[in-house]
Amino acid sequence: MLSLFHRAGRWSGRFRTGIPPPCRTPAPALPERGDRVIRGYFSGTYVNGVDAKHRLSVPAPLRETIEARSQTRELVIGPDEHSPCLIGYDVTYFDRIESRLDEEFAADFGPGRNLKSRSIFGATEHLKYDDNGRIILSPLMRELGEIGTTVLFMGLGHHFEIWSPEQFLAQEGQDPRVLKLVKALLAGRVQ
Repeated sequence: MLSLFHRAGRWSGRFRTGIPPPCRTPAPALPERGDRVIRGYFSGTYVNGVDAKHRLSVPAPLRETIEARSQTRELVIGPDEHSPCLIGYDVTYFDRIESRLDEEFAADFGPGRNLKSRSIFGATEHLKYDDNGRIILSPLMRELGEIGTTVLFMGLGHHFEIWSPEQFLAQEGQDPRVLKLVKALLAGRVQ
């Protein structure tokens, strides 16, 4: 027989078996915004300026995704492996990266995995943003991303890219529709 009493937010009681009941933590509810559920993917294209103190505002839709996925106001930024830009993501994305390393290297924890891990985990910075969504880019990240006074944010699903607009426009093989959008954003024609 089990008899439980709820007192001031905790359960207490007598257990005939001497074993307490299992802890049942309810699954966290999906965050909602209006009538739609936030899916947790980074999307959209945004252009923001970098001020004299090297502060940069992370666009609100990207911040919403970060907070929905990780329940923090913290993001991770590092150099992209394949493009001359920075990538950004929430702290939970590290699990996805670790899974990718496990797939690539399986049980091999040798120099190859260490080299790859250094480039992925060691070259990142954790940044907390303020109430206005501002972060401060370090000199190293500005240099690695060739960031000047304007930044292009581009959502890519599980992460987002942070580009120097000039670098992005100089990349070959870009979708002409995306190039048109970026050029319009830079010219201030799109809100």
